[in-house]
Amino acid sequence: MFGIFGKKEEAPDEAVVSNGAERPQRETLEITPAVTDSARLTLLDILKTMGLNVDVVVKDSRENTIALEITGAEDLGIVIGKAGSTLQALQLLLSNILSRKYQKKAFVHLDANDYKVKQEQAIIAAANDAADVAERENVQIVLDPMSAAERRLVHTTLQNRPAVETFSRGMGRTRQVVVSPKGFKKEKSE
Repeated sequence: MFGIFGKKEEAPDEAVVSNGAERPQRETLEITPAVTDSARLTLLDILKTMGLNVDVVVKDSRENTIALEITGAEDLGIVIGKAGSTLQALQLLLSNILSRKYQKKAFVHLDANDYKVKQEQAIIAAANDAADVAERENVQIVLDPMSAAERRLVHTTLQNRPAVETFSRGMGRTRQVVVSPKGFKKEKSE
C-alpha cells in the first residue's frame, strides 16, 4: 500500500542546513521491540495528556519505520484534526522524540481508525473518476490542491492508464494535479 512503507530513500552522508553550513547526517534508528514499545507508550502518554481514552496498537515495524494505529470508541476527530493536520503533527512530534532519545533518525507513521487508509482510497477513486471524465469528454480535469504525497498517489494510480496523462501545476499549498487526455489539444472556440 502507498504511504506507509514507500520507497526507501538513501540519505546523503552530509546535509546542508539553512545557514549553509554542513553537518553530518544522523544514521537511521534500527527498529527493535524495545523501540516499538517505547514509541507506543510515548504516544499513549501524549494522548492521555490530551484527555483521550484511546489505545495505540503497533500495525507494523520494518527497517527504520514504525506504524502505529490509534483506536478508540470515541470520535477521534480531535486526534485527526482538519485534513489530518493534528495526526501529522503528532507523527512529527513522536518521530522527533524518538530521534532525540536514541540519537538516530526515527520514522513513525500514525493513523487513527484507518483515517489515512480511507483518505488514500478517496484520492484513488477521485483520480480514476477524473481520468474517466477526461477520456470520455476529451477535457482536462484539475483536481483540488494536494500535498506532495497525495499528488504522487494520483500520478502513480493513473500511470498505467494509456489514454490519460497527469502533471502538476501551481506552487506550494495550491499545487494541483491535472488529468488530461493523452496528447490533449484544446479546440478553438468559434
